[in-house]
Amino acid sequence: MDLTAVFQEAIALIEEQLNSVMARPDILVLNLLALVVLVIIVRHFFWAKVTAYLDARKDALAKVMTEADAERAKAKAMQEKSHQDYLSMKKETEELKDRLTKEAYLKYEELVQEAKDEARRRLDQAKRDIDAEISQANDEIMASIREIAFTAAEKIVKREIDQALHDDVIEEIVKAAMDA
Repeated sequence: MDLTAVFQEAIALIEEQLNSVMARPDILVLNLLALVVLVIIVRHFFWAKVTAYLDARKDALAKVMTEADAERAKAKAMQEKSHQDYLSMKKETEELKDRLTKEAYLKYEELVQEAKDEARRRLDQAKRDIDAEISQANDEIMASIREIAFTAAEKIVKREIDQALHDDVIEEIVKAAMDA
């Protein structure tokens, strides 16, 4: 059987049923009467319950949807607040890090400068101490030389000696100075 034959058969059945309704109007009236009675019974006994159930269901769905929208808005607000808090904390952390880095660098520079000043002060003090010791040593040497010269002059004057004896005395004085 091909497709056109199936359609032809379906069309024929539909036409037969339509023609049978027109041929027997009592069946049509009886069907209409049954439909009206069914609508009246449903309307009288079930319509209020069905519409109340459907209204309650619609209200419950509307309430759930409203609550879901409110929760979604609340969650979105919380997410936005959390994001803002995160950005704020990140900024504060970066500022704190920068500030602490600058403070550490300034402290480092201060410590280096203090160390340099202390080293310079100690070097200056060491130079002054060395200069004082050198000056003191020079003063002592000069005093020793004066004393030696005075002693030598004293010995020379006390004795009248010849040149060889004079050289021996000087050599003895120099030797005594070196030993001292």
